[in-house]
Formats: sequence, C-alpha cells, structure tokens
Amino acid sequence: MPVTVAAADQIAVDIGDYLGFKSTGATIVKYDRTNSGVGSNNEYVQFSTTTGHTVGETLQAYAEYTTERNIKFGLKATLGPGATPQFQAGLATTSSVTDDTAVSTTLLTVVATDPGDTITLSLQSTTPTSTAFNFDAASGVLSTVDQLPIGNTAFVFRATDLCGNFVEHTFTLTVTNFPPVIENLPASTEVSEDVNVETQLYVLTVTDASLADTVTCTITSVNPALTALYLRYATGTSNYAINLRANAGLNYDTQRTYTVTVQCTDTKDTTSGTFTVYVLRNQPPTITNLQATQNSIDVASSSVSIGTKVFTVTSTDLENDQLFYNMTCVPASCGPFKIYDSGAILVDKSLTGFTDTAYDLFVYVYDGHTLVGPRSLTIKFSDINTPPVVTNLPTTVSVPENTAPSTGVFTATKSDVNSLDTHTWTATISPASGSLYFTIDGTTGAVKTTSANIDYETIGTTTFLMTAYVSDGSASASGTLTISITNQNEAPQFQVSTYTLTGNEGSAGSTLGTPSFSVIDPDAGATLTYTLSCPELTMNPTTRVVTLSTNYDVDTGSATSLSCTVTVSDGELTDTATLNVNINNINDNTPTFTASSYSFYAQPYSDVGTIIASLPAADGDIGTFGQVTYSIDQSSTGGNYFGISSTGDLFVASSLAGFTSGQTMAVTLTATDGGGLTDTATVTLVVPSVTTTTASTTTDRYLTFFEDTRNVAWFVTVLVITLGLVILNAYFIVRFVDFHNIKRTCERMCRKKRKWKPKRQIITREPTPIPYVKTPRAPATFDTWNAWRIPDKFHP
Repeated sequence: MPVTVAAADQIAVDIGDYLGFKSTGATIVKYDRTNSGVGSNNEYVQFSTTTGHTVGETLQAYAEYTTERNIKFGLKATLGPGATPQFQAGLATTSSVTDDTAVSTTLLTVVATDPGDTITLSLQSTTPTSTAFNFDAASGVLSTVDQLPIGNTAFVFRATDLCGNFVEHTFTLTVTNFPPVIENLPASTEVSEDVNVETQLYVLTVTDASLADTVTCTITSVNPALTALYLRYATGTSNYAINLRANAGLNYDTQRTYTVTVQCTDTKDTTSGTFTVYVLRNQPPTITNLQATQNSIDVASSSVSIGTKVFTVTSTDLENDQLFYNMTCVPASCGPFKIYDSGAILVDKSLTGFTDTAYDLFVYVYDGHTLVGPRSLTIKFSDINTPPVVTNLPTTVSVPENTAPSTGVFTATKSDVNSLDTHTWTATISPASGSLYFTIDGTTGAVKTTSANIDYETIGTTTFLMTAYVSDGSASASGTLTISITNQNEAPQFQVSTYTLTGNEGSAGSTLGTPSFSVIDPDAGATLTYTLSCPELTMNPTTRVVTLSTNYDVDTGSATSLSCTVTVSDGELTDTATLNVNINNINDNTPTFTASSYSFYAQPYSDVGTIIASLPAADGDIGTFGQVTYSIDQSSTGGNYFGISSTGDLFVASSLAGFTSGQTMAVTLTATDGGGLTDTATVTLVVPSVTTTTASTTTDRYLTFFEDTRNVAWFVTVLVITLGLVILNAYFIVRFVDFHNIKRTCERMCRKKRKWKPKRQIITREPTPIPYVKTPRAPATFDTWNAWRIPDKFHP
C-alpha cells in the first residue's frame, strides 16, 4: 500500500542513486531461495507464513513455508524539486573595516541551510572587481588576501541545492582610510632677520594609522612668497623638516610674518597645516656709557689741542656685529670735534677763533641692521663765555579781561654768541599783585596768564610792569614789559536755570504775573531786556510782566502748562533759562438753558416717572466747573408733582389726576455748575382739555412747529437771509449781464433756422368764469386743543 513520507523524512537524491528499502527486521518478508539458489528452481521463493522470524534464522520444517514462483515486491519513489536553500538568519548585509586590516582577516562567514539537501556555496560577483578578497566555498569564509581598496565593495553570494534551486545574498563592505595626521601643526618659530646660513626651522610629526600607506609632504604655498623655505627629511630621520636656505634675505622692516602651508597625502586623503615664521629684528647695539638723559663734560680750551681725545663712546651688541659710529651736532658743523669707528671723540681742529662755549653732540651707533641713537653729549668750554642779550624788550601788550588760563600774551626773545649755552628766564612784576595773574616760562621766555581769573571790575590796578631776566648760567640780561588789562563786555547770567509762574486763563492782554528772575551782569550799569519764546504769551522786555497774547481758554483745549525759553540780553550778549508757566482753569462759563421759558402739556393721566421734556443746560467749562446739577422750584403748584433728573429731564413725580382740564402750572428750573454759577428757566405746564365730539381716544402730542416761539424766531431769520440773497443775485444779474448780446445771439440763431414767418393775428378770448363754491361753515360748537405729546398707552 502507498506510504506518505513526511517532509522531514524526505531525502535528497542525485544522479546514479538507486531506489531501495531499509527497515527493521520485523518488517522484512522472510524468504529463502529453493535449491539454495541453484538449478532451474532457484527462482522459487519460499516465504514464511508465520511471523516473528529474524534475519539469519534457520528453519527445519518446510511446513511453515509457502513456495511461490515469480513473486514481486513493489517500491515507488516520488521525486520533487525540494525546498529552496536559505541563508542563515541574521547574516550581515554590511560591514565596515579600515584599510589597514591584516591579510587573512575573516570579513564574513556565509552559512546556508536546506534540510535533507546538499548545498553548494559560490561567490557570483564582486563589484568593483578586486583581487584583495578570497572566498572559500567549502567553509563559506570571505577573507582578505591583500591591502583592501578604499570605498564600497559589493559581494553577491549564491547557495544552490542539488535540484538547482538557489538563493542569493548581497554583502557590502565599506573600507575607510585613515588619513595622515600632522600632529604638531599649527606651530610657529622666530628667526632673526640677519640669519645667513641654512637653518632647520621645524621637524614635522606626521602619522598614518593605515600602516601600509606611504605619506608624502610638500609645501604648497608661502604667503607672502618666499622661495627660501622648503621641505626635506631631517638629518638621520624619516621625518620631514621645514628648512630656510642660506642668505634668505629676511628683512624685519619689509616683511615680519610668513605663513607656510604644508600638505601631506597618502594618495587617498590629504591633510594640511600651517606654520608661521616670525621675523625678528636684529637686536640693536646698546650705547653703554651715555644715558638717555643729558650727558655733559667740561673741557678747558687752553688744555686741548688737535688729536686730543675728550671722550670715548662704548657699546655692546648681542650678535657681535661690527659697529660703526657717527654723530650730528649743534652747531651743525660739530666745531672742532670728530667721532671715529672706535667710539673715540677727538679734537681735530685748532680752537683758535671758536666762540661757542658749548657743543651738543648727538651720537649714533650702527650694527649693519639697526641705527641706535641719538644719545646726547654736551661738551662745554669752561673758559669761554659771552653774556646773552634780550632782543624784543621793552614793549607794551594789552590783555582782555577773562583771558583763559595759560594763554600766552607775549614771548621774550634773546640772542647769545655762545649758542650752546643753556638759558633760564625769570621775572618780577610791579605791583606785586600782578604775579597772581601773569608768569614767565623759565625755558621759552613765554609770558602766560595763570589760573586766576582776570576781572576788570574787581582787579583794581589794570596796568602791570614786568621785568624779564635771561641768564646763561654765568651772565644775564633784562628788559621790561608793560601789561595793560582791557575791559570786555560780559554776558548777563541767570542764577537759576528754571523758573515758575502761575496765572489764570483769560482774554488777550490779561496779566499772568511777573517772574522772579535772578540775573547778574558783571558789567555795572548794563541795561537788560527780556524776551519769551512762547507765542501764547507776551513779556514786557523791561518790567518782565507776562500777559496773554491771545484769548486763552483751557476749556477749548489750551494747555494748562507751557515751557518757555527766556532770553536776557545786555544788547550784545545773552543768556537763557526755562520759564514754566502754569495756567489755571477758572469758572468762566455759566450753565445756560436753551431758552428762558418753555411751555408743555401735562396729561393728567401720565404715569409717575413720565418724562415731560429734556431740558439740559450747557456749560463750556471742563472738569469740575463744567459739572451741572439741577433743582426745581414748584411751590406755586402746591405740591411736589414734578422732578428734574441729573441730566435735565423734567418728569412727573406724583399723580396729576387732581388737576382739571385747561389748568396751568408754572415751575422754575435752576442749573448750577461746579463753581456756583447758575441759570434759571420757567416752565409752564398746561393740562389739556378733552375733546368730546368723537369717540376716539385723545392723545398727547408735541407742540407744532410754529407753536414754539423759538422756531418762529429762527425761521424768520432764515427767511430774511434767503430773501436778501435773492435780491443780491438779482442785482448782480441786472448789473453785469449783457442782455443786448444775448438778444443779438438769439436773433442770429433764430434767423438761421426760421424759413417762413407767419403773419401775426390778434386773437381775442373771453375770460372763463370761475364757478362759485360755497365753503361750509364750522358747526356752532367746535372745540379744538393741541396736544403736545402722544401717550405711551390708551387712556379712557
């Protein structure tokens, strides 16, 4: 019978495989060949009819066997394509390594499974093609065999079973490069400008983690350009070094800094760094025996002759450069002196005929790079002197009062045959108080003012006599200077920067007050005038009284305070201050009703609270003064039948049912503003009659237009103005319009258009009689009344 083999028990087959049967002994049909398999009956098969036999068992009786000929056993195998191989779960698809990965390093182990089948692994493709990798199909190991290429390499692996089923897996390997690293850049060094031999400036430390890489370095730029900088291996090493060629031509004054850009590459990546060369000025020589301040020696002219050494300048130089000396002099010719390269100063001329008592020598030393100096040396001849002479005195100068401190007013001059003498100026002043205001500079002879203020009005004496003296240390000379103080106009000054004035609003010309200005003028008797910058105000230029220049009303928006600039003038000079003017709002407007009297109807059936009329009073004041309150005097009515609200509404305060038709009542309204000003109005209230001729309910109404006398008044005014305008227009038409021209124009137009003119005929007509219409008379009893108000609801 057919047997289904479970998938787990199915086996793989290959070409040359045979179908067989394998099982335990109990399931095998026990059989023996006849004749022990010999002779013509050897194809008889004997099989036991019993069970329980085992392989190799010997039976002695044939009773248990049945002999059959041509017995067949059937076995059937069903072949199928089988399952597709599968790569191991979690098999990597990407990986990353560096280019220094060692040879024979395993990058990936490919594992695939297919139960019951034989799998063959293969590497289908490598993109891009590379010989740096090896794939062992038997072990599934992908490994390195050479230095790895930089970038991404894609591998496609295939697993194939015996039936030809396959599956592919893509694996991408990323190989990264370690770029070279310049470990010790940026860096800098200092080089003296006078270096003239080949010099190693700096040794580079360059590393590359990719051990197989070879790094090369070059100088790509020098800014500014300097071809004397170059790279080469440091002696005895494989490290690059930055070197400076001999006679590089460095000059501190021309270029002090060079920036070197170094670039290193391993053919795959490049890195760079900067190196800065600072050029140092050559260390200048130092003069050791002449101080920076004044140096001097005394020489007796009688004791020196040509060739006498009077002084030797000594110097040092850190670079031991050869030193050279020179000097300049005052007088410019250097007189009888000369300096040599040894630093010795000698007398090289006879002193006969020289009148200068001193020579200022200015010594310089030069090391081929830097000139140092000058250092001064004064050589004085102690036995030669000529007194100085004051050249521009006596004289007189004028000095204005209030001249600023330290202002020069005069400079005394001198002459001296001994031009190198040192001169000192001194002075005395008469009267002695003049020394409070003037002094003389001991070096220049300049006469200047001191820090004391010179005030013509208080100084007392206005003329001083100064005697100036000049000395060369051995002899002196003098001269006199007359100093005259002149009076100057001085500006008036406000003693306070801000003043305040307070007044009331009012009409133009109203006085606000007089500010209490505090002004001083150093000039006695000066006439001062005042002006004010605010256009709303006017200030009397002499009395300082401030008045309003225009009508000023705070209620209409005028400001309650003004800030003005006050200017005081003495006719030439001025000063300014600020005047703050506060303007008070006064109660200058009276509350006013629109009329002095009113008339209204009051229905006897009006509800309490019914508003009869709104009679507000207007008040032009703002603020408290403009707040209006109302009161009512209704004593004539005999009760409190009416009231008035805070807004001027006249209303019914109690029932009017007790009043009869046609009865009249009068009340007085009073409006009072916040300042106590009042206005009154009389209100006449009429209780109307009730019409009985119709059945309809009577209603209140307002007074008609012409029943109100106020309306009649303004209506008549408008009518008169309109009539005047009509008359004026008629006058202009008659006075200025050319009717003749209009007539001529019309006639011309008519003649052009008219072709036939009919003859005139007189037509007479009888007047049409006007029919007589009789107007019906009013009934004997006809009672009318005018209601002023329509009631809110029907009243029976």
